[in-house]
Amino acid sequence: MDVRTLLAGVLGVALGLALVAFPDAVIRVQTAGRLPDDRGGEYGTGAATPERWRRLVQVLGVVFLAGGLYFAATVLG
Repeated sequence: MDVRTLLAGVLGVALGLALVAFPDAVIRVQTAGRLPDDRGGEYGTGAATPERWRRLVQVLGVVFLAGGLYFAATVLG
């Protein structure tokens, strides 16, 4: 059993699940420290995360999940 390949599989599955389940948190972390484009409005009414960004993060999560499952299957199978 190749331990590195198994760990790559576990990491891929974990990261994929996190990206699919929590896309808003991932986007918020990646854009931390950047100023928003629109500075108007009341406090707490910041711009929402665009839907296409959420979908992109979720698609990447599915790709990572599939890759992790593939690596795990090659080690275990």
